[in-house]
Amino acid sequence: MMNLKRLLPLFMLLSLAASACGAVTGGTETRTLTVTGTGTVSVPPDIVVVSLGVQTVGPDIARAVANNNEAAGAIQAAARELGVADDDIRTTYFYVSTQQQYDEFGNVTGEVTYWVDNTISLTLRDTSKLGDLLEAAVDAGANSISGVTFSVDDPSAAEEEARQEAVDDARQRAAMLAEAAGATLGEPISISTGSVSGPIPYYYGADAGLGVGGGGVPVSAGTTDVTVQVTVVYELQ
Repeated sequence: MMNLKRLLPLFMLLSLAASACGAVTGGTETRTLTVTGTGTVSVPPDIVVVSLGVQTVGPDIARAVANNNEAAGAIQAAARELGVADDDIRTTYFYVSTQQQYDEFGNVTGEVTYWVDNTISLTLRDTSKLGDLLEAAVDAGANSISGVTFSVDDPSAAEEEARQEAVDDARQRAAMLAEAAGATLGEPISISTGSVSGPIPYYYGADAGLGVGGGGVPVSAGTTDVTVQVTVVYELQ
């Protein structure tokens, strides 16, 4: 006769398998609807980030670097006079390169020209002074303006408002789709935040020497958009 202790684990295994089969057979599949909502809030920018470039060229590397440093220092001094704090002044790029010189026949002459590139990033917290800053920077020696970006220093409040609008938009879309399908919209099962987009850079131009005259450069800040997307999964009844 088979030992009862040996049969007991087998009975338990069969019992668990039967329970599992009952759960699958008796279960019902939940119908869901997934929608994406978008919310956008327009806010006035309170800061502007300007990228200024200084390029100097010469046959003597020491002189080319010295001229570049002099212009960069003058730009930073002009920025401070307009209220830009030291913490808002950064050197983001500095590069020295060489270029061989050639004669009229395409032969290397042995002479070398040195190019020094320096990019300075300035954060201006009084956007009304942007035109004056651009003009002062060009007068101080900046010969390129690679980007002017209007932004919001603390976008958290705008992002929260846009997120709420995105959730409301998702609910409206879901209700419309559920009604069209002849179903009743249930409670949200999950909500996830997608992309959050901030300000788009406004590019002033590559050549700072064009269109810069007295009275400051006329640049308007306008408004900047903060956009949030959410994905919501609803239960359908």
